[in-house]
Amino acid sequence: MPRFDIPARIIEQPQLAHGIFLLTVKAPAILDSANPGQFCMLEVKYNNSSDPLLRRPLSIYKTRANGQISFLYKEVGKGTRLLSKRRPGEIVRVLGPLGQGFRLIDDRPQCILVGGGLGIAPLLLLAERINQSGKLIILIGAGNASEIPTIEDFSGLTRYFHIATEDGSLGQRGMVTDLLAQTLREITGMAQIYTCGPWPMMKAVYYMARKKNIPCQVSLEAAMACGIGLCLGCAVPKSDSQGFLHVCREGPVFDADQVNWEYSQ
Repeated sequence: MPRFDIPARIIEQPQLAHGIFLLTVKAPAILDSANPGQFCMLEVKYNNSSDPLLRRPLSIYKTRANGQISFLYKEVGKGTRLLSKRRPGEIVRVLGPLGQGFRLIDDRPQCILVGGGLGIAPLLLLAERINQSGKLIILIGAGNASEIPTIEDFSGLTRYFHIATEDGSLGQRGMVTDLLAQTLREITGMAQIYTCGPWPMMKAVYYMARKKNIPCQVSLEAAMACGIGLCLGCAVPKSDSQGFLHVCREGPVFDADQVNWEYSQ
């Protein structure tokens, strides 16, 4: 699969909520090759500085026909803080698309997407793709309403759209896994689950899916230096304890039963 390391011009970067940004760049070559669940490595050093040296991995959130790609991210450290200060018209180098994305399963008429917080970032492209061919159920959870500022991107894709917040500020009070438990009690027939979010949430989703014999794909997050499988720093143990999975090269999307969920991140 082709990948490109290109200078991309920033189109816009609004702050959607406290510490949450939506960066849009012009990168038609990357857009033409991108699949749901893939990511890019973005250069964050600024004004000819070499610090931070390493790029930051960001999931591809949204694409537009005019060659624009958007990344939804949260400011969590120096790199993302510097990135958040970049302005329209400036150039940021982008390497991508990288990794293995979600796999669509043709014989699964019901697809359930479970996102926790900014774990929704790799799920929008997938939701748009599924919406063209089958029944789409979207479940989103967060601590409070401010942590999921882009719900309108998802809500128009399906009438089977539900939200849970821990403080009850939006949707049902509780966890997104509560929504999943309700959904699994109600559905009949074959299904497929796709999920991304905090490790404990995905672990719970996996065990719920396994109990119902429903296949589950997970998009993992990991600290990584290169994004192309050279540094081997983004390793998580395999479920059979026979080695490791490397999130950047073999993932970030895996069948959930490949992962050792008892590993503590």
